[in-house]
Amino acid sequence: MRDKSTEIKAKWVVGIYRFGNYLYYSKSKLVKCLTPIYKLLDLVFNKLLLNTEIPAKVQIGEGLAIYHPYGIIINDDAVIGENCILHHQVTIGNKGVTNKANLAPEIGNNCEIGAGAKVIGNIKIGSNTKIGANAVVVKNSLPDAILVGVPAINIKEK
Repeated sequence: MRDKSTEIKAKWVVGIYRFGNYLYYSKSKLVKCLTPIYKLLDLVFNKLLLNTEIPAKVQIGEGLAIYHPYGIIINDDAVIGENCILHHQVTIGNKGVTNKANLAPEIGNNCEIGAGAKVIGNIKIGSNTKIGANAVVVKNSLPDAILVGVPAINIKEK
C-alpha cells in the first residue's frame, strides 16, 4: 500500500503532464496562452522537486499509473499505451542520437515497468508485458512477455 502523500504526488505528476499535453496539441491560441503556467508547474514540481521528466509532447494513453514518481525520465518521442504502470527511476529513451534511426520506444497497452528499468532505442514492447526491476530492454518484445536482466530476455518463453 502506498502512502497518501506519494499517491498525491503521482497524481500531480500525471495531471501536470496531461495539462501540458493538452496545451501542446491544442490549436487554440487562447489555450496556448496557458503554456507558461504549465512550464512553471513542470519545472518546480516535476523537475526540481521530484526529478521527473515527462515532456508534454509524449503520447501516453489513458490510465497511466505511477508508483513513487521519483526520477522518471521519458523521451519526448516515446509512445506509451493505455493502462500502463511506471515505478520509480524508469527511463524510456533513445540511444542519445537524435536522428530517424534512433527514435524512442513504443510501449503497448497494459504494460508494467519495474523500478530502475531502462527501455532504450527504436523498439516496440508488446501489450501486457511486464519489465522487471533494473532490466535494460534494447530489443523488441512480443505481447505478454516478462522481461528481466541486462540485457533483458523474455523468461516467459523458457
